[in-house]
Amino acid sequence: GQFSYTINLPVPPSPTNKPLQTHLDEVNLPTELKGYTYGITVDPIRINSLREFGTPNEVAAKIVMAELRRDGILDVTMGRDPAEDVATGGYDVEYVSDGKRGKKHFVTRTIVQEGKLYVLTAQCKEENWESVGDEVWNVVSTFQVLKQ
Repeated sequence: GQFSYTINLPVPPSPTNKPLQTHLDEVNLPTELKGYTYGITVDPIRINSLREFGTPNEVAAKIVMAELRRDGILDVTMGRDPAEDVATGGYDVEYVSDGKRGKKHFVTRTIVQEGKLYVLTAQCKEENWESVGDEVWNVVSTFQVLKQ
């Protein structure tokens, strides 16, 4: 099956697909800055809209809980308030994850369409957030799933 989505990246991507596919589709788009990457995953899901899953705050809580369960993660703090993107129906969630490998800043956009769950995850080192944060939000705001 083909998945269609669109995103405007800061640099021409050199996509890498993970050899171990845990998702229906998974693409990683690293930038030139170490630790600053965009990743997109696609998974089958039995709901038709994110609202069936919960409010932006409820979905944000699920994302944070999943992050806290990861190995070596000590603390997770929320960034700006989770919000629904009107154009795509996607939820945008920002958080900072503090772990043994240092602090990382994440922004995710989650979109449900036609039985698929699309998740864009942008991440960078916390110390780089000040310089790339605006860019991250600009990129995340361009992520949309195209109608098949």
